[in-house]
Amino acid sequence: MAEVGRPREYDREAILKAFTQYVDSTDIPIVAEFAYQHHIDRQRLYEWDELADTLKRCIAKKESALERMALSGSVNCTMAIFSLKQLGWTDKIDQTHKGDKEAPIMITATDSRL
Repeated sequence: MAEVGRPREYDREAILKAFTQYVDSTDIPIVAEFAYQHHIDRQRLYEWDELADTLKRCIAKKESALERMALSGSVNCTMAIFSLKQLGWTDKIDQTHKGDKEAPIMITATDSRL
């Protein structure tokens, strides 16, 4: 159901102060958790320029905490991997083939299906 009426106004200075305190006092800060606790759409936090530095600190703290805990075995590694992938981590192998793009491809197989 869509919101009705005038858009909600936020005290951005108070939000910034509360978010900074949340990041500083939480072992693994989660943007969605803060947004839920303060009745703010999570995406809105990313839209406010004044929160950019605190958001970066939050994500860096979460990333380093999850990595440290996963390496020490003090957290469910599957969940840590899932969370880190949401932060841009990947476990895919990137293979690059090098060679002359104009050179012919030589097929030496004797398979009759070729």
